[in-house]
Amino acid sequence: MADLDVKKQLNEIFSNVIQSISADRFQDIIFAILFAVAGFFIARVVSNTFSATIGARLNQHQRLIWRRGIFYFIFILFLVASLREAGFKLSVFLGAAGILTVALGFASQTSASNLISGLFLIGEGSFAVGDTIRLTLIRGHVIEGEVVSIDLLSVKLITLDNIYIRVPNEQLIKAPVFNLTRFPVRRISIQLFINHDENIEKVRKVLIETADSYSLVLDEPRPNVAVTAFRESTIELLFTVWTLQKHYIKAQDEMQEYVHNSFIKHHIDMPTPKIKVLSNDKNLDQFAES
Repeated sequence: MADLDVKKQLNEIFSNVIQSISADRFQDIIFAILFAVAGFFIARVVSNTFSATIGARLNQHQRLIWRRGIFYFIFILFLVASLREAGFKLSVFLGAAGILTVALGFASQTSASNLISGLFLIGEGSFAVGDTIRLTLIRGHVIEGEVVSIDLLSVKLITLDNIYIRVPNEQLIKAPVFNLTRFPVRRISIQLFINHDENIEKVRKVLIETADSYSLVLDEPRPNVAVTAFRESTIELLFTVWTLQKHYIKAQDEMQEYVHNSFIKHHIDMPTPKIKVLSNDKNLDQFAES
């Protein structure tokens, strides 16, 4: 009997609500819903058309931002107009939205910080979708990967070993970010060590000839060999060549292999590290070559 009474009361409440909505008001609500749905499709068509025509002059990240901005701007206009057509007072909604925004701001300060950081990242344009970046996070952890999305709260990366990473925008603002693909060419730096009795001029000539014979190394800027330090038993050299960004990984790997083969061909010895062994019995220092 109790269940029947509850159902009867609910039916009465529902009937009163239906009766309170006049036929004209019901038509206005239906029209407002249809108007909002039409606005959604119009906003999508306009944003996609912009991306396919004028947006073709922009990069991938800029097209994404403009397409989203145009879509939400047009759709919000239609949504506001549909609410007014349905008879709702916008001042009530705006007041409630303001109170809700303040409450959410206090409850989610981290999200608000990421949101503000995201606006700075988008406005600054230090990297875009498709760029490869490297950043150092907390505790020295290094992340390197291709940017696949720049959103208001986070940046999404795909690493070289195909791992999907989400990085909060606040960390990107605080940490140094290296854009590895911003420019079309990139330098390959190879650190080398030779013995003190080697002829530096001969080594320099061999390295330059090795670079000139490799097709992926650019003629300009020229390859360079610099002496960076004289150590206790070795001479430290920095060998640098330039290649196109798209060839960087392959050129870096093959160039080191060619340098090794050239040293063997021209009888240039690479120094071997020395290990100091302490003998407890004789208390003598012995050196063994590894």
